[in-house]
Amino acid sequence: MKRRSSFAVVTVLVLLALSVPLLAGCVAPAPAPAPAAPAPTVAPQVAPTEAPKAAPTAAPAAAPKLKIAYIRPTNEPYYKYGFDGAQMMADAMGVELMGYISDMKPERELASIEDAITQKADGIVLMSTSADAMSSSINKAYEAKIPIFMLFGYNKELMDKMVGSVQGDCNLSGAIIGEWAAKNIPEGEVAVIMGLPGRGDAECYRDSFKLAMAKNPKLKLVDAVPGDWNRQKAFNQMQNLITSYPNLKAAFVQNEDMALGAIQSLKEAGKEKQVAIMSQNGAPYGLESIAADGIKATVGWSPSQEAQLALRQLVESIKGNPPKEKLTVTPMTVITKDNIKDATPWEPTKESTQATLALDIAKLKHAFAATAGN
Repeated sequence: MKRRSSFAVVTVLVLLALSVPLLAGCVAPAPAPAPAAPAPTVAPQVAPTEAPKAAPTAAPAAAPKLKIAYIRPTNEPYYKYGFDGAQMMADAMGVELMGYISDMKPERELASIEDAITQKADGIVLMSTSADAMSSSINKAYEAKIPIFMLFGYNKELMDKMVGSVQGDCNLSGAIIGEWAAKNIPEGEVAVIMGLPGRGDAECYRDSFKLAMAKNPKLKLVDAVPGDWNRQKAFNQMQNLITSYPNLKAAFVQNEDMALGAIQSLKEAGKEKQVAIMSQNGAPYGLESIAADGIKATVGWSPSQEAQLALRQLVESIKGNPPKEKLTVTPMTVITKDNIKDATPWEPTKESTQATLALDIAKLKHAFAATAGN
């Protein structure tokens, strides 16, 4: 009995021992650890987006300024005012101006032309010293293919070699002051104090004045004497005239410097109220005399405006707009105390320069007056 019980116990223990591994094999395996969460995906840093900037575009290089040579005979006021006017016009038109003075020497004028050629000037404005010098200078510029514009250089034989010419008209000036005399001097004896005879301009002023004055048959030209463009000589000639013609009523004195000498002579003789003085030029001192009731009337024109008209037409021609007429006559106006404010100044200003730049050149005169009053 006892023995069977022991056997049973042993059997049970053996079975238990064998079942343990089987039970262990049936247990669900422990879950595998969850894989580590991936590191957060960070969007790559991108530089702020903006329209890509184009490399700065360099402004197109400005075209080089045109270079214009300006050659004048001397630096006396008439010519100096001309150059000053040309300089103001050059500034207004955006060109460079190179100044030369020939000192009234033909060889120096030609040397100035040659230097302008060497300096590669795009054009030349020339007021020549003489007819012969002008011909040489124009031909030299023409051979170098440099356009040239003349001041007081009208010459039919040379016109095809120049862009054009601006100059005063002695027939026109003498005629319009003669017409003023015919209308404003009622009657009596009239004299002329000329410039320097022999060149032709003094004679031209005299003759055109005489023809226009003759429209008043009560006026008589009694004498014409040389003053040589000299104030002292004009003073002396006026003394002679009032001695020879004590009833003299008027005198045409061909420039204002001489006119001042003539007026001084009349004052010393106590005849400044008797003799009316007429003149021409419109210089600053001439206008001052008009304002002070000295000169009664003068033909006003401006050397600065002449030079500006020449430079303007030359530059416009170089840029492809040549003048329609080869000759431009200097604008002229009779100036009295009543319209003195209308005189074109010798000394250029920004206002006078802009006015000349705005002028309709086609409306100016382009032919010399053939007879008085034309």
